[in-house]
Amino acid sequence: MSVIDNIRFTFLYIEYYSMGKTWVYPESVTPYGIFRYIVKGKAEFCIDDKVSIVKENQIVYIPQGSKMSCSVLSESFEFYSIRFTTSVFYEGEDVLTEYYGIPRVIENEGEEIYFKEIYKWARKDAMVKNCFVRGCLDLLIGSLAMRGDQVDKNTGDFVKSIEEKALNHRTAKKNEQVDPRIYMVANYIVLHPQEKYDPQKMAKMAGLSKQRFSSLFKANMGKSPMAYVREIRLTTAARALLVTNDNVIDIAYQCGYEDTNYFIREFKASFGFTPNQYRKVASK
Repeated sequence: MSVIDNIRFTFLYIEYYSMGKTWVYPESVTPYGIFRYIVKGKAEFCIDDKVSIVKENQIVYIPQGSKMSCSVLSESFEFYSIRFTTSVFYEGEDVLTEYYGIPRVIENEGEEIYFKEIYKWARKDAMVKNCFVRGCLDLLIGSLAMRGDQVDKNTGDFVKSIEEKALNHRTAKKNEQVDPRIYMVANYIVLHPQEKYDPQKMAKMAGLSKQRFSSLFKANMGKSPMAYVREIRLTTAARALLVTNDNVIDIAYQCGYEDTNYFIREFKASFGFTPNQYRKVASK
């Protein structure tokens, strides 16, 4: 089983924004990946200190962990925004650029249909909606990758094997065989962020020793088990702040934080805003 077979994309949130000419998004670090399809207008995006002018009918990719700010350059600015995470994330490594060759800004060539379908299905109260949302996100990434510089346009194969790229990367020195038990634990955490975790408990869930589990988890997920738990809890909290009206205390508890003040400090350290500030800024 190769590394690429185990890179999965988890949908978090989609929204359609309509902004006026005075809208400015202050610089902050994005703890998730973002795709934005520009429907109308023009804006300046600064992603990791690189400035791009984006306009109607373009798609912007903002990698997880990037510093981002943006400001409108037209009378109005409208766009879809998809937030997602990847199952593998190495510090300093951009999976969709490194492996899939997706650029920061790319012309839309029909991919808007995936934004519209995700937006439609994410708002439906239907048991099958998650299937359509996940499928459209994968199709969006696949379509963009076929126009990137790492995939053969005729065969759909990677120009350079994913294993070779991983071996050459400073953060993936061993390229160990993927252990599905790691993903079982990782997926369980995603579904149950409120539970109490420690490396010993997670190792027991995987049927591994604590040392072996921690080593495999870091190799496969790009971070330590507890760093992953923290990321999932904060990402889940960020989503809840956007899609519910629950108060911060309840959200903190639902995401595994018994101390609300500690949760607020952790959230601000990760997102650059307190939970209430984040909810207010994201709604503008």
